[in-house]
Amino acid sequence: MTIKDIARLAEVSVSTVSRSLNDSPRISPETKERVKRLAAELDFEFDASARSLSTRRSGTVAFVVPAFLGCFSNTLYLNLLIYDIRAGLAARGYDCIVTEAATPDGQSAIRRLILQRKVDGLILLLEANRPEDWSLLKKRGLPVVHVHYMPSYIDTESLDYYFTDNLAGGRLAGEALLRSGSRRIACLIDQARNPEMEDREKGCREAMLALDHSLDPLVHLEAANTFEAAYKTIRGGARLLSGVDGFFVATDVMALGVLRALADEGRRVPEDVRVVGYDDVEIGTYVKPSLTSVHQPREEIARLACDRLVGLLQGNAREGVEQCLLAPWLVRRESC
Repeated sequence: MTIKDIARLAEVSVSTVSRSLNDSPRISPETKERVKRLAAELDFEFDASARSLSTRRSGTVAFVVPAFLGCFSNTLYLNLLIYDIRAGLAARGYDCIVTEAATPDGQSAIRRLILQRKVDGLILLLEANRPEDWSLLKKRGLPVVHVHYMPSYIDTESLDYYFTDNLAGGRLAGEALLRSGSRRIACLIDQARNPEMEDREKGCREAMLALDHSLDPLVHLEAANTFEAAYKTIRGGARLLSGVDGFFVATDVMALGVLRALADEGRRVPEDVRVVGYDDVEIGTYVKPSLTSVHQPREEIARLACDRLVGLLQGNAREGVEQCLLAPWLVRRESC
């Protein structure tokens, strides 16, 4: 079965079949539906290598992620986001290569993908990257969308990006603790202190100031983004944490370490102290008490990023750049 056979059966031209199967906006929905139905009934699929030669397109998108995803703690949320984006691209007819920014020998994976023409566009989940990679992307004109991290290496005014409003998320956490009765609050963030972590802490501080300027200042804590590091920070900080009756913990995996440490200290949650995490990953529902957490709208981030990139690839995207800060929300459970 060839594309010519599909065209003959559908009583349309070969180019119409090609455009229909590639979701071209130039073809009416009725014609696209008829062509796709015939193709499905006849088990027709494009020859990827032939299509690449004729269109200079691979039908593949690269999703570039940081190397630290090899650490379990960092994958709890980001793996969910990666899954949502891969599924979103597949639903739109694109294959997805997930790769770290650098190859095992230290070379740029982005440069290799571009020069070998393996991908048509990229989604970047990177806070830092090589400036020369960005220059090559701009020179070759490949569509690029950023998610999750605000990149620090380029002029963000020219970027398409979709991020969680971490400042608003921090406010939600602070407000939840204050409304539950906490008056001396500690905030534990990842010691990497990237902008998303600082925004979460800043939002919590703003919530406290908005409620009552006479409250004790927010107690700032830092640790590695792991269960063990968070646990040790709480167990080893008895003097600093004296009187603290609320914890905002900037990732769920650290929040679980805080819950364990408080239990080992003999402090009841939520009776003596309240705890709010951030990310809303499923593991927070497995513990007792279950973890109240700020939900990042990863499903919407994935949908918008995939829509934008595919629109850019197919030439029907809205002009200009799209820059979206998406609102998180609080998921209340037992810890606050």
